[in-house]
Amino acid sequence: MRLWIVLLMLTLNATAATKDYAQKADYEGCNGIQNNDKKLYCQAIDANKAEFCNRIGNGDLQNKCLAKVNNDAKYCKRISDDKKRKSCEQYIR
Repeated sequence: MRLWIVLLMLTLNATAATKDYAQKADYEGCNGIQNNDKKLYCQAIDANKAEFCNRIGNGDLQNKCLAKVNNDAKYCKRISDDKKRKSCEQYIR
């Protein structure tokens, strides 16, 4: 009887572990992001390439992206929202 209980517990644990793994394998990275500007931002940061930043339509997000990719606070100064500008400058420093 104890053997059956042990086998049942092992089977349940194995089933739960593979289910959790399958959910993690479905992660799509930047391609899973629906918003085009946020998707381009994600791709730019992942690839560390400014050419993705230049295709972002939102000016503040584009400048934040350029600041991070180029590691240059001059792009932060172009951000119109004070809170976002200060956050950007803190990140670069």
